[in-house]
This record gives sequence, structure tokens and C-alpha cells, in this order.
Amino acid sequence: MHYDWPGNVRELENVIERAIVLGSTDLIVPEDLPEAVLESEQPGSIALAGYHNAVRRVKRDLIVKAVEQAAGNYVEAARLLGLNPNYLHRLIRRMDLKATLKKFT
Repeated sequence: MHYDWPGNVRELENVIERAIVLGSTDLIVPEDLPEAVLESEQPGSIALAGYHNAVRRVKRDLIVKAVEQAAGNYVEAARLLGLNPNYLHRLIRRMDLKATLKKFT
């Protein structure tokens, strides 16, 4: 509700289409949406930005620990995290973690 949708209807259509095609279930869940949509701030909410930064750090740490524990195996790391492997790959790409995780392969 708080996302500005700078691309208007066309952007909304693309986000929904992408969520349907790349989604991990038959339903669109938050994990299927782009980070920009999920992390859009409510107007004037600085505390929310701090929350989202903290969540991003925790996600990053969990992913790194799971990949380390799985000895670089992304499918096993996804299983440990309870995620769909495709979603884990998208998170790794979005969070720019490839270089960090390379040392575990």
C-alpha cells in the first residue's frame, strides 16, 4: 500500500506477472515480490527504515550461515532455511552475496 509505483500500472503488471512466473507456490507470497516493494517506507517513518535495515542484516547473516553449514550447496542451504531454492538464489543475487558465499564452495 505504501509503495509509490513509479511505473504506474505497467510496473504493477510486471511485478504480478514476475511473481506468478517465478513464485514458489500457487499463491503470491511476499517472498515473490521485489525487495523495493516489500521495503517501501510509510511516509515519514524513519523507525521503519531502521527496522528494514535490521531485517536485511539478519537475512544476510542467516543466508551466509546456512550456505556455510551446507558447504556451499545452495539447495541444502535453502532446505535448512525452509526456502525454495529459486527464492534463495534470488535473495543471494539481490543482496549481492555471491562473492561472500564463494569461499564456501
